[in-house]
Amino acid sequence: MTHTMPKDKPIEKMLPDAAQMPQKSERNMGVELFRVVAMLLVVCLHILGRGGVVSSTDYLSANYKLAHFLQVITYCSVNCYALISGFANVKTEFKFRRFFFLWLETVFLITATNAVVYFFVPSVNFKPDWWIAGIFPLIKRELWYLCAYFFMYPLLPMLNKGMLALKQWQHAAAMLMLQAPIIFRLIEGTDNYVLGGGYSAIWLICLYVMGAYFRIYGAPKWAKWFVTLPIFFLSALVAWAMKIIPETLLRKGMIEESSEWYASRGALISYISPCMVIMAVMLLLFFMQIKVKHKVPKLLIAHLGRSTWGVFVIHVAAAFWYFWDFWNSFRKFGDYSTLGMLFSVLGSAVLVYLVLSLFSIGREYLFKLCRVQKGVDLLIALPGKLLAKYRVHSKQ
Repeated sequence: MTHTMPKDKPIEKMLPDAAQMPQKSERNMGVELFRVVAMLLVVCLHILGRGGVVSSTDYLSANYKLAHFLQVITYCSVNCYALISGFANVKTEFKFRRFFFLWLETVFLITATNAVVYFFVPSVNFKPDWWIAGIFPLIKRELWYLCAYFFMYPLLPMLNKGMLALKQWQHAAAMLMLQAPIIFRLIEGTDNYVLGGGYSAIWLICLYVMGAYFRIYGAPKWAKWFVTLPIFFLSALVAWAMKIIPETLLRKGMIEESSEWYASRGALISYISPCMVIMAVMLLLFFMQIKVKHKVPKLLIAHLGRSTWGVFVIHVAAAFWYFWDFWNSFRKFGDYSTLGMLFSVLGSAVLVYLVLSLFSIGREYLFKLCRVQKGVDLLIALPGKLLAKYRVHSKQ
């Protein structure tokens, strides 16, 4: 793997005609690798939080500080995924059937997870509503990200054509204006722009526009690995320090618990934190410039990249999310040595990801065997064919 800088595309070539006829291009394998890393960060974040690693550490101990630093690093993961959506989709042909297929994939994975837990994990207090939520994840809000993506998806043709028609400075200005509310939130202490703490379609759109910018114009010249990675860790350190320092000062009696600094110590640990946005952007700039030349790594990354959504769906499905015997098994990491905790958390995240990837890849091959994609295409095309026949008969 080597780092190369993609050439900037001249603004003159970004004409409205190009926006109307998106061209197919080879996938950026560096970004596909980024997709895998982003989902690994999501799994790691849930092991730290849902798994109770953070809460099981002694307050302000070395493990406590390390666990929170790992949590800060992984907190940018959802932003990463949203940036990837903009990067990957801004130049692709828009098809509504893609979301239908995504919904079908989600329903299959949630229902399969429900079935496995229901029949083989008696310790889970299974609720009948989970079956309904699995079939109607958009109505029951089984997955918040899918609901937010559903709202954003029909807007993509307009967003894509609009962004491809903009001049570079116009796109940059729009991108910066969409990020301004996160600064206003820090100043005012409230979210006045319906960003929903980052759990909303509006926030996904803000990041989509940013990811699309770097797909269209490439990485800036300064975005070398020795710049992007230090900025990433520096941003994480700022967010972490803004939490740990007030807690340390409070224990030493140097500030009051009612102080504004202590009360706002977690403000930068949020999806809509400037630190998390900067961290996600730095990772995108780093990975988008990685070139994978050999066939074997390409094939491996491609398979793992396609499995990321399945990994996400399976481990946050209600049946799995309330499998407490599984999640509580990570709590013991908080009692390990500092290095032991670090490697246990990271190793467990990789292991969980790989195991769930196998199920996700198995779903992919099952769908291919059953020719589900062809069935979806026929189903989506059916209303158009019926309408065409109706028009012919009505003219006769």
